[in-house]
Amino acid sequence: MILKTDQLMPVEVTRNDEGYWSHPAFDKYWAENYGDAEYLNKSEWDELERHFNIDTFTTSVELEDYDLYQQYYETGELLAWNPDQPVASGDWFLISIYGNEDGAFATWAKPKPNPMVEVEESLKEVT
Repeated sequence: MILKTDQLMPVEVTRNDEGYWSHPAFDKYWAENYGDAEYLNKSEWDELERHFNIDTFTTSVELEDYDLYQQYYETGELLAWNPDQPVASGDWFLISIYGNEDGAFATWAKPKPNPMVEVEESLKEVT
């Protein structure tokens, strides 16, 4: 059985007046599959990653800039926060900047390697 994937690609980040933002394709997928859910369990998140053919990494304003973390709890705004891109290898791009009762977070994504392309490239090297 072949499952459909829809490679998620970077788009321009245009944050709202409070500094929040989500990738439009990510928002659409979430709304169609999870409705008003505030979070996903591990298997749901794994399926989201599979669907978009991405690996994800989430950062926290609390760990990056404690002063901004305190400001977030006072104002609810994230405009001053420019999340740090993960240091792990790959072409990371933002898919969401959001806040909830647990804090303020940014979720990053990078495309997963395509095994078929890797096999094709390996075969080209051999021939």
